[in-house]
Amino acid sequence: MSPALLTELRQEIASLCQRIASGQRSFIDLISLSESDRTAAESYIYVVKALEAESSIGKVRARRIMADIGIAERCNIGSLTAHQVEQLQAALHS
Repeated sequence: MSPALLTELRQEIASLCQRIASGQRSFIDLISLSESDRTAAESYIYVVKALEAESSIGKVRARRIMADIGIAERCNIGSLTAHQVEQLQAALHS
């Protein structure tokens, strides 16, 4: 990937984090999208960054949720299995 494309992707990911933090998007909606409906930024954003951006979840809780489910810190949304998505949804609804 060219440096210009990487810069654009990073900017889109930062914008996505801001939308999650402001409540315009939710983490649950993001992980619920099918792979074909996701943009590159929505697929490549790290789970931990998206979780931390959610207003009700902090850095410690995000990492604890991921550790309990067995999701690596460097895992991106596009790499989640259907089972991990279900577990994340359950953890956030409890």
